[in-house]
Amino acid sequence: MPGFFADECVAQAVIEGLIGRGFDVLDAKAVCRGETDMRVLSLAAAAGRVVITEDWGFGEMTIRHGAPAAGVIILSLFALSTGRREAHAVEKIASLADASVGRLTIIEPGRIRPLAAE
Repeated sequence: MPGFFADECVAQAVIEGLIGRGFDVLDAKAVCRGETDMRVLSLAAAAGRVVITEDWGFGEMTIRHGAPAAGVIILSLFALSTGRREAHAVEKIASLADASVGRLTIIEPGRIRPLAAE
């Protein structure tokens, strides 16, 4: 089971939901508040943690620019209501946890897209 690194934009309910399911989640708000995305990605990679974010820039950094990453999950769930968005995110992240390592994965309301192996 991978460890996760939740970017500052990730809702606290998602972090708590994953912890409640037994996942090891570091919250960027507690570890490196205000750092650049590249710094967050670097810290997560050094710790072997998959980044969870809503920021598409992490995909750009890893795919286009080849920045090292243990994996990146982008949550693109804005079409869902807030409560449903968080529950959906927890459910889908938990279901694909092991498969997220070394990949860029996008979670949308109707699908999960594993875009690339790192």
